[in-house]
Amino acid sequence: MGQLGQMPNLQVGTFVLNAELLVYLLAGIVGVLMVRLKHKAHPERDPIVSVAWDSVILWIGIWKISLLLFDPASVIDNPMTLLFFSGGMPGFWLASAVAIGYAGFRYTKRLGKNAAARTVAAMACGWAATAYLATVLFSDSPGVVTYIGLAFFASMLAFLMSPSPRFAAQVLGVALVATMIASAVWNPGDGDAKSIGDDRLAPDFRLSDLDGNPVNLSDYRGQTVLMNFWATWCQVCKAEMPHVEKLYRKYKDQDVVVLSVNVTSQERNAGKVGDYVDKHGLSFPVVLDEAGAVADQYKVTAYPTTYIIDADGVIRERYLGAISYDNMKKAVAVLD
Repeated sequence: MGQLGQMPNLQVGTFVLNAELLVYLLAGIVGVLMVRLKHKAHPERDPIVSVAWDSVILWIGIWKISLLLFDPASVIDNPMTLLFFSGGMPGFWLASAVAIGYAGFRYTKRLGKNAAARTVAAMACGWAATAYLATVLFSDSPGVVTYIGLAFFASMLAFLMSPSPRFAAQVLGVALVATMIASAVWNPGDGDAKSIGDDRLAPDFRLSDLDGNPVNLSDYRGQTVLMNFWATWCQVCKAEMPHVEKLYRKYKDQDVVVLSVNVTSQERNAGKVGDYVDKHGLSFPVVLDEAGAVADQYKVTAYPTTYIIDADGVIRERYLGAISYDNMKKAVAVLD
């Protein structure tokens, strides 16, 4: 199916929802719907649809648990990582292979080879077309591959589900116009959270590290900075920390800096910060935002929040919620 564009997480109040998981769940529901529509007159429709639901649940489960295969150290360090991360693209393809194989096996026994192939294809195309459409609407930069993927799977789905090629072409024409209109008017990036967003000079600040030494953001001018706001009580932050540490160790001798800003004003006990860092063997720089002024300056309303700042001190990306090591690496590699 190809790699989907990265989708920003969704903030609801102080909570951050995993947009990728929500999109995949929605795509799975659409895939099941396609199977239901294709077999609406079949006497065994309910058992056929049940197999589709089983395939979706199997896909989600393997996609999430595959992190244990591809990054066991993170899971061992913090099992909660499984709740907030997945196996990434390797896990995506593993889950897809298993789910399609499972559905194909079950449908072949019930429907025969040809009908099974068409049913699995309809389910997969419905899933993929929905996922690509969501990426086009929600991603900051979906890219040409995403548009090609959307066009391909939407076309395949139309011909698989339509009674005639002519009707399929008409449906595709209407869908194309609707997508173009929706893409033009929908802009999820608007709002107060973007008041300090991409392509703006990062405000300088001075904070103290755990040893009381002053640290200025401007000290790192000329280097790429991954600046991560977090708190010790934040479970998502705890799950993300092994990924931050892994990134720091890879790039610590290069022109990439990890600057961890603990929002100490939100801590019950400031002394817990140093204890947490020591306990988990974190070696990247940690500074204390004791008054919460820097968090306010950067409009941080949910944890973790991460900024990617280029060598000129310009904010290039802003992420809500946890970021995997692979996505951190991609973000800094673009600027490295």
